[in-house]
Amino acid sequence: EYKFDKLTALVGLRGEQISQKVNWYTQLGGIGNDKLEKTAFLPSVVLKYELNDKQNLRLGASKTYTLPQFKERALFVYEEVLQVKVGNPFLYESDDYNLDLKWEMFPKNDELISVTAFGKYILNPMNEVTISSSSNDISFINTGNYGYVAGGEIEYRKQLFNSDTENSKKLSAGINASYLYSHQELNTEKVNSETTYQVDFTNKTSKFTGASDLLLNADLTFFNEWNEKNSNLNTTLAYSYFSDRVNAIGTNGKGDLVDKAFGSLDFIAKSKLTEKLGLGLVVKNILDPSINRVQENATGDVNVLSYKKGMTLSLSLN
Repeated sequence: EYKFDKLTALVGLRGEQISQKVNWYTQLGGIGNDKLEKTAFLPSVVLKYELNDKQNLRLGASKTYTLPQFKERALFVYEEVLQVKVGNPFLYESDDYNLDLKWEMFPKNDELISVTAFGKYILNPMNEVTISSSSNDISFINTGNYGYVAGGEIEYRKQLFNSDTENSKKLSAGINASYLYSHQELNTEKVNSETTYQVDFTNKTSKFTGASDLLLNADLTFFNEWNEKNSNLNTTLAYSYFSDRVNAIGTNGKGDLVDKAFGSLDFIAKSKLTEKLGLGLVVKNILDPSINRVQENATGDVNVLSYKKGMTLSLSLN
């Protein structure tokens, strides 16, 4: 770590040796084993420049990697509640190059305004892909040589009310919004030469699976103390929104499976009644919207799944 007046630099280098071995004996794949090995050197640098007492400018750059999970590489059928997935022993890690630039300002205590621009370049990205099977199973595949994402994020936290009395009363609000553009090549020849799963991508390019273009989070929090600060109540109303995101990349003329946009509303309350007794109430997914998955075919979207998560209510005493 280096300090130059208003500029602070943190420079690092991380070295890792990874070995991941999977043995299997299943009806699907017989007896087999597979081993993934990688030697990684991961440099990073973080720069912070103090514009003044309340504002900073930050720049970060790093190299990282993403390892496959066990269920993504083990050759067995993984049955989720609504979907069937099959592991791919030929799946291997992705290398990531990351860059972000952030401006932040702290107008008051518990207040924040920040604007961030970020980007990521990915080699051999991993995605969920519909493979050739009678039941439209999904597997995990290195779908191309490269892909990248770029976007921006805005965060604003504001204290709306704060009493200066002995027992504190605070009302605060926050909002966080980010936009993400993702793009990757889909290389049928690469996949067919590296795995036993034969795929024929419907499109030549795609977004990343699981990535929403727009993410939105907002919350409103009220904090109240009484009984000479021995008791308090903290309540939060939180809303989150996800835009459409690819669930699995389409093959053989079929379109991508896409999870359509939805939002959720939660209520969280925590109270300290005495020095030794606390009470909590959580209500999740109050709006309980319908969640839909469609297949985006050339002739139009086909709804393949529709369900509701239901509302969850929990009461705790501690």
